[in-house]
Amino acid sequence: MGPEVMLGAQAASTLVSTIGGISQGSAASSAAKYQAQVARNNAISAMQNAEYASQAGETAAQSQGFKNRATMGQIRAAQSASGLSLDSPSLVDVREGAENVLRLDTANIAQNAALRARQYQAQATDYEAQATLDERKASDATSAGYLTAAGSLLSGASSFADKWTRYTTPAKPYPT
Repeated sequence: MGPEVMLGAQAASTLVSTIGGISQGSAASSAAKYQAQVARNNAISAMQNAEYASQAGETAAQSQGFKNRATMGQIRAAQSASGLSLDSPSLVDVREGAENVLRLDTANIAQNAALRARQYQAQATDYEAQATLDERKASDATSAGYLTAAGSLLSGASSFADKWTRYTTPAKPYPT
């Protein structure tokens, strides 16, 4: 194999390495951009879930309120049917105690729904942070690809120059 072929092979190898570095950076960047979009979509979904949890909690609390009123009506009807005066301190205490317990049930339903909504909001924040990180990875991957390509180009150029110098410089005779 002649020196021209070796020099050509060196130049081709350098070119392929340079293109490979750029391609690798581009592929890594595309993958990171895809992951960023997936994270953004997940954030949107989590926020929708938070809204749904909030609405469902309001509906459940409202429904519990209706049940509470029905229960209080049953208690009042049962007390009235007992023949005792509804103003009796014992009966008033029973009604007030029942109202407090039922109000607490309603408050617990609303609080649990608010907690679920907050969990989804926190999840959405996490997904947004991941998307930002992935976008940064995409940017860094592109830069890394160009730096790898530049390194390959410089290394190949140095090797090519060394071989070119050897090829074009006449050999010195060995001392005898």
